[in-house]
Amino acid sequence: MNKSFLNQNLSFLLIGMVTTLTIETSIIPVKANTPPQIVAQANNDEKIRIAVLDFDYSALSNPQWLLNIFGGTASGVSDIFVNRLVDSEKYRVIERSRLNAVLAEQNLGTSGRVDPSTAAQIGRLLGVEVVLIGSVTQFDIQKQGSSFGLFGVSVGGQTTEALVSLNVRAVNTTTGEIIMGAEGSGVGTQKDDQVYVLGMGGGTTTSNEGKLLSVATQKAVDSILSEMEKKNDRLAAVPKVLPTVKAVIADISGSNVVLNKGSGDGYRVGMKISIERVGKEIKDPETGKVIRRLTTPIGMVELHDVDQSSSVGKILSGNGFTIGDIASPVQ
Repeated sequence: MNKSFLNQNLSFLLIGMVTTLTIETSIIPVKANTPPQIVAQANNDEKIRIAVLDFDYSALSNPQWLLNIFGGTASGVSDIFVNRLVDSEKYRVIERSRLNAVLAEQNLGTSGRVDPSTAAQIGRLLGVEVVLIGSVTQFDIQKQGSSFGLFGVSVGGQTTEALVSLNVRAVNTTTGEIIMGAEGSGVGTQKDDQVYVLGMGGGTTTSNEGKLLSVATQKAVDSILSEMEKKNDRLAAVPKVLPTVKAVIADISGSNVVLNKGSGDGYRVGMKISIERVGKEIKDPETGKVIRRLTTPIGMVELHDVDQSSSVGKILSGNGFTIGDIASPVQ
């Protein structure tokens, strides 16, 4: 065979391969899927109040990837989960600062194994209906390579996959019962290619393991949210709990009183509030801090207008209310 003819055809073959590989490597699915659309309930006051504990990762045989990406804890996974819950606009999610304050007060860590009984206790202190306990069951990077040769040209490639699996249990804070379980998995994939001509290398290789794991985590979370939506009737059936935060009267206008707490603290339309007058404050003799207030009930109001930070109630009984009187939810 003519040598120049062979070289010319080999050049065309090589150009075609490199062109094809360039097109393949430009399509790298490193962008997370759009989270599932969850329709918000019509009345914000009826949203289920949820607290999300840090995910447990004790089931992982090698948690190094998790620790490297999320700074030594699984809080990064729970943060992604919280953000997705908030974005869904279906649930009212407790802020991490309030959760951490309760955990510190009860001498409980922010991560690790938590049983349903302990989760229910934490939830009651936060005034939420449901606490979500999550576990990371897979958090791995897997790499696979392949190659073939023709006319002195060797074409190789490496596929990197990030695999993440999560499961979540929803605990009714009133009963301590697990009312729902959901599992979700996600995969982040990247393909790199190499071309070798008579021992000379060329091609593309990148290292995006952290980004791939984040993408896979988001996909796993979205999968769980889809499962939660299918089982939403179980969550909706959980009875509303009374807020643990007391309010005070901020204003009085005719038969209406305005309180300084709203839906952000669990107050909702239709809730009945006991109005109490402080009779005596008891202080710690060592620090001077008020440790208890002795109150006397003087009336009752029913809330008919609630926003994020305030509530308006109609007086049902009692009179002589003043600004600063204590307001305690009773039903």
